[in-house]
Amino acid sequence: MGKVTSLYGKTMGKIGSIVFSTSGGQTIAREYNPHVANPNTQAQVNQRARMKLMSQLSSSLSPVIAMTKEGLVSKRNKFVKKNFDNSYALDGNAQISYENVQLTEGSVGLPQIITTIGETGGVVHPVIALASAPAQNISRVVYCIFEKTQEARLSLVSSTIVSNPTAEGAIFGFEPLGLSWRTSEDQIVYNKEYVIYAYGMADTSEKATARYGNLNVQSASDLATLVANRTISFEDYQFTQTRGTTIGQGSGGDTPTPAGQAKVYVTALGQGGTVSGAGTYPIGQQVTVTATPNSGFYFKGWANNGSAQIISTAASYTFTLQGQTDLVAMFDIDTI
Repeated sequence: MGKVTSLYGKTMGKIGSIVFSTSGGQTIAREYNPHVANPNTQAQVNQRARMKLMSQLSSSLSPVIAMTKEGLVSKRNKFVKKNFDNSYALDGNAQISYENVQLTEGSVGLPQIITTIGETGGVVHPVIALASAPAQNISRVVYCIFEKTQEARLSLVSSTIVSNPTAEGAIFGFEPLGLSWRTSEDQIVYNKEYVIYAYGMADTSEKATARYGNLNVQSASDLATLVANRTISFEDYQFTQTRGTTIGQGSGGDTPTPAGQAKVYVTALGQGGTVSGAGTYPIGQQVTVTATPNSGFYFKGWANNGSAQIISTAASYTFTLQGQTDLVAMFDIDTI
């Protein structure tokens, strides 16, 4: 590094391999080194893989991301920032927990999504629903169904908005269009893998309710566009967190929960490990769920789905069942 006093005043810019800058009234000359020391460390490779994954995912989900554009910060950039911690990479291969992806900036909870079996005119068909009614102030629930074609490639199949979601009682739903399925012994068998998202929306004033009725909202894409453009303001409407679930190829629908019992859902975040203990149990019973990390990972703790707050760090977690419970096992890469 050298200091240069120019006869012509300040010297700035780059000449050959020398870069000029000004500090304390003096011109500083530094040699330009275009090469970053060891640009392919494993941490850098993994970070780039995660960013690529998030870019692909934000592109796939962009039509239904209900986040407000703020200045130069697009809704896709806000989506990446909010969901980046749900991703991880190992040996340059990035993964994400699709079930925990957030399409909204809401903080209010929403019940778990379930797949059930309906019957119309003697014909069995699939139904997507919430396991129980949402909060009473939720005026509508938005569903989005994506086909999982390849890693980070989701193709929007259909979406719908269910108004007055509590009108039908604790469990409600709709017959989704576009799903590829067949029946086998009166069970639903899916021919493809799908990712389903749902979020709720509450009107915070009568004015907001009336205004929503005058808007042309036919699908989740319409709603997401109105949110992004601030036509729908967060001052007038409150959004819940996004719920997500995956329907595996060949999987069937959930069966109704018997009276006096409740379901326990357990999900492993990404590919960091495996979990066990899911099922239907009598309310009041002690239930144990277990998390086992894969090689190269360690177990961080249990959290309620949709929340990052750890409620237990015990790999084998025992609790008293008080109602439907939806737990996520959180893992991280072991750097030791």
